[in-house]
Amino acid sequence: MSMRSEDPSPTICQNGFTLVEVLVSSAILLALVVLLLGMSHGASRFWSDSEGKRDALRELHSSLQMMTEDLHSAVITPEEASFEIQNPTKDAQSLFFLVSHPFDHRHAETKGDLCAVGYFLAPDPKEKGLTNLYRFHMAGESVSKAVESNSLHSLYSQAAPGNISTTEMLARNIISIRIIQLPTETESPELLEVSLSSINTKTARLLASDPQATQRNTRLLKQREQKVTTYIQLPACRERSSFR
Repeated sequence: MSMRSEDPSPTICQNGFTLVEVLVSSAILLALVVLLLGMSHGASRFWSDSEGKRDALRELHSSLQMMTEDLHSAVITPEEASFEIQNPTKDAQSLFFLVSHPFDHRHAETKGDLCAVGYFLAPDPKEKGLTNLYRFHMAGESVSKAVESNSLHSLYSQAAPGNISTTEMLARNIISIRIIQLPTETESPELLEVSLSSINTKTARLLASDPQATQRNTRLLKQREQKVTTYIQLPACRERSSFR
């Protein structure tokens, strides 16, 4: 008697992915990559905007500190030109006044203690549409002569971004400077409210690219404007005869 053995049929393994599964997985992976890239771009833009705001605030604070130091040493006389606020009804005001710096704050080459100082806004000489804050400073015999001849206005007229011998840039992208004389019991301007507003360079360039886009520009200014205000006590008014 012969025994017959039956071989089992071979089993076919199907462990691979179907085309539909591959396409679905690829779509999910692509969506995750796009989402991560969007989050990364948003975080990068947020960091850039925050850094720009911090830079603008640093420049505002340093500018106000210098203005405060100069105004604390102001020499105010009955003559209006010794302390003059120009464009009083506009946001781009200018301030010019006489200063007598303390001895330890004077330059070695300065002759005498009387100086002329000014703060004003002017267009950036290199990039159209941008506005910067500048400081004017002049000392020496020319200031004394201007005081004696009542020609301080001609002295102040030399304040210009291109005149590097008397003018330096303090801060970029300053969009407004407001100076308000607060009422006091005396006639001399003893207390000032000084406000500076700025935007970062990216926003300034965006505004300059299309000045006619009024609604967009107003919205951008409202969102990105940085403003700092300080109050400065001024020295009392004095007579010219008290100059050294």
